[in-house]
Amino acid sequence: MKMRREVHLFVLLSMHMEWTMGGQVNMALANKHYPEIHLKGIQDLTKLNPIDILGDYLTPSGENVSPECEESGKYYKQQLAEQSPWAMQMFDADPKFPHSGILEGNFIHYPGAFDECLRADAGDFRGKYCLMSLFTAENEHEREFDLLEARQGRMGEGVPEWLFSPGFIKIATCIPSTCTDYDAMFGMNNFLNETAQAIGGNDTNLLTYPMGCQSEVDELPLTSGDLAMIVFLVTMSLLISVSTLLDLYQRFVTKDKFPDRFLRIVQGFSAYHNTRKLFDTKTSSDNLGCINGIRFISMTWVLMGHTFQLYFSGPFLNNILQVFSPEGPLSKPAMAVIWNAMDSVDTFFLIGSILLSYLTLKELDKNGGGIKMWLMFYIHRYLRLTGVYLVIILLHNTLLKYFAYGPQGYSLNYLAKGCQDDWWANILYINNFHGHGDCLGQTWYMAVDMQFFVFSPLIIYSLWKHPKCGLILSGCLMVIATGIPMAFSWADPEKAGFIGDSELIYGKPWGRFQPYLLGLLVGYYLHRTKKQPKLPQNLMLNSLNWLLAAVIALSCIFGIAKYNLVSMKAPSLAETVIYNGFNRLAWSCAVSWVIIACIKKRGGPINEFLSWSCFIPLARISYCMYLTHITVLVWHNGVLRDGISYGTEQITYTVIGNVMITGAVSIVMVLAFEMPILHMEKLTFGLLGVGAMPKAKRYQKQEKKEQDQVN
Repeated sequence: MKMRREVHLFVLLSMHMEWTMGGQVNMALANKHYPEIHLKGIQDLTKLNPIDILGDYLTPSGENVSPECEESGKYYKQQLAEQSPWAMQMFDADPKFPHSGILEGNFIHYPGAFDECLRADAGDFRGKYCLMSLFTAENEHEREFDLLEARQGRMGEGVPEWLFSPGFIKIATCIPSTCTDYDAMFGMNNFLNETAQAIGGNDTNLLTYPMGCQSEVDELPLTSGDLAMIVFLVTMSLLISVSTLLDLYQRFVTKDKFPDRFLRIVQGFSAYHNTRKLFDTKTSSDNLGCINGIRFISMTWVLMGHTFQLYFSGPFLNNILQVFSPEGPLSKPAMAVIWNAMDSVDTFFLIGSILLSYLTLKELDKNGGGIKMWLMFYIHRYLRLTGVYLVIILLHNTLLKYFAYGPQGYSLNYLAKGCQDDWWANILYINNFHGHGDCLGQTWYMAVDMQFFVFSPLIIYSLWKHPKCGLILSGCLMVIATGIPMAFSWADPEKAGFIGDSELIYGKPWGRFQPYLLGLLVGYYLHRTKKQPKLPQNLMLNSLNWLLAAVIALSCIFGIAKYNLVSMKAPSLAETVIYNGFNRLAWSCAVSWVIIACIKKRGGPINEFLSWSCFIPLARISYCMYLTHITVLVWHNGVLRDGISYGTEQITYTVIGNVMITGAVSIVMVLAFEMPILHMEKLTFGLLGVGAMPKAKRYQKQEKKEQDQVN
């Protein structure tokens, strides 16, 4: 029934937009239900002006529309009849029908001409671009639903989920800037009802709401929060600029001008010093080099998956029917790498816990784990993660709205609104349990990771102090971590699917503990065997292990390829339960072998690639890439003006561009906030006597060393 209503909507819009082509008005005469009010005094349809037919579509009018909007609309239609340039611009900016490629799905989005609409200037008002979303209401109660609540990014009654955020059916309209968003909504709803009555004599249950409206005369007032954020940014800019100038002065002008105590404070804020530090590829003997490559590749995989996910809710797609057809690109087995990319996040849990276990056990060997160590264990972790995280949240809270420009720029406002409501849950790392998780939704991972971190000392310390007890405890926890998702899947296999229900499994600690726990055990193994540089196995056994790891990893990704997004095939209960119970564990085992083999000199060319020095700085920016990549993707989708066709080349180009833009943004975040904030932490702990002070960098020593090497 819903599909029929949507087809009915397209028929309504198609009929009225075809009239704009100039040769289709006789359709009205052929329809016996066409109301007489539109034909009164008209003897010849060829004398009927299309503006008279489309007047209610061109500009809001009728019930609940404000007088100011109606008055501007009348003037607009009058000037359009006189073919005034600005009125013709507004009219031309409205979407037209038919598009080419209708059979492939190019009838769902009507973006119009965003820039042309905003350039239209009538003197007393400007053109205002509104992107409307349309949906069906089942009953009168749903028709009374406050439609503008939908713009807050929340799911409302009567709005089918797949038609909701950010809107499946989209149609633009260019109206006078004196009209409000409510005017746009009521005017379009009046038009739809009038059209339905004209054709069938009944009110339509097709409704609309404005997803976002923009005009050149719109002004965003600076709030106290905006001003506070601007002051903070200016302060940081001055601090970094002055520190950079002083650092450059002692680097290139006079090398002994400043004492070490002064340089210890200044250099940590210097963009020059931090850039050199960020791109420095030197490593220590304890560095687990291959993890850098795995971290960045996993980050790219996450970004690729989210690019794909947002591709079908952001850009105006021209060929959506062809994409989702049984013979379309989504049916190809290779596409499982993208739509089944959830294992990339499990890789983050794995490598994070490996490093945590390995480094903590090393620290325990040094000092035995006193109260000071465990106190700093928690404080340092929280400050290290939360500093730049909080800055990015506050940027979303305040200044992000000033970047919300473009046909779908409103999407950035959704992100901003989420952080204004839920920021506190994020910095407490409980956002995976609180509400909708609308503030940087991808950071559910950070909440789960922090929750694991809080309890990790129980396992790490037991492995260090009483290894047998630690291994038994880990084994019991692994059984529990395997049983919980299996139980959820058994109880409700349809809701669980292959990724686990987002509310019960996917973003909850009990659904993600397997890779994290395995990582703690791998870190323990690497610590215990640190004096054993090479695995004691021959070439054949090593090859078999690599083959087994490859088979397991490929099975995790492609094992469910036949149940792709368009196959309409449903897995059996046993397949769902087994996959959700063992997929993450199996994937983590395969990646764990890669890490162990590379560290223990059994990785060959794979280790050379993953340990490539170029991955070191890329791994350092991966945290900020994770924090910012969704915002970059939403911004990119928001500024797209015209429809695009999905294709392998198109999405490949988009992914590469998104990786590069996200990387550039992340470098700025690292140099401007992450590294200076970490330096502040180090200075504070050094001054309090609970940590070492930063070291001063004397460049002449390095230059002398380089000169000696040349000689």
